[in-house]
Amino acid sequence: MTYNVHSFVGTDGVYDPERVARVIQASGADVVALQEVDSGRGATSGPAAWEWLAGRLEMECHFTLTRTSVHGKFGNAVLTRHAFDVVAEGMLPGGRGEARAVQWLKVSAPEWDLHVMNTHLSIRLRERKAQVQALLGAEWLVRAGTNVPLVVCGDLNSSPLSAVYRRLSAHLQDVQRGRGGRRAATWPSRLPFWRIDHMFVSPGLSVTGCEVLATPLTRHASDHLPLVAELHLERELGA
Repeated sequence: MTYNVHSFVGTDGVYDPERVARVIQASGADVVALQEVDSGRGATSGPAAWEWLAGRLEMECHFTLTRTSVHGKFGNAVLTRHAFDVVAEGMLPGGRGEARAVQWLKVSAPEWDLHVMNTHLSIRLRERKAQVQALLGAEWLVRAGTNVPLVVCGDLNSSPLSAVYRRLSAHLQDVQRGRGGRRAATWPSRLPFWRIDHMFVSPGLSVTGCEVLATPLTRHASDHLPLVAELHLERELGA
């Protein structure tokens, strides 16, 4: 799953991490990439919101800071039901816009290893172009190589008609195109018309199912709808 959780503030203006937890739980996703995650609105002595969420869902979590906000730390997080290692994390090129980062985790289950890159690109066109150029460069996708089963996902603030999307889709497969079905928009959640949340997979991963979750709960839990894909690793681990 990839999901921009809007700092756990729903379309009704209410801060409620429990709604996000219920969305994730209902999806059954094993690996969840989150964007716009902050520390929360609770007591400062309590756990951060992503730590609470991981505990609530009985998952492991890694958080990558992009900036501090009035509510504390703010950034991206990956939740997973499996063991993981942090391969790399770092900032992407910026300018006057909000700081952006990418996190790269290797998730390991008994039968498979999967590399996941989670990011949230700028709303500014020039910055997005620089950020995707960096993502395609030696530090990230080139370093990952072609033999690594890899998922690149997040809120890219880019439609399928954009240069950013075209550059990524030249190297990786869009999961919403992988099944040849209807391609659904993800933003804004109440009346979505823009497909800006994406998941791309490398060769060796096939898409066996894909859905944008549009339910009464998801339309209120965040201003984005979550994108969920079921993936199949075509080659055996270590082959």
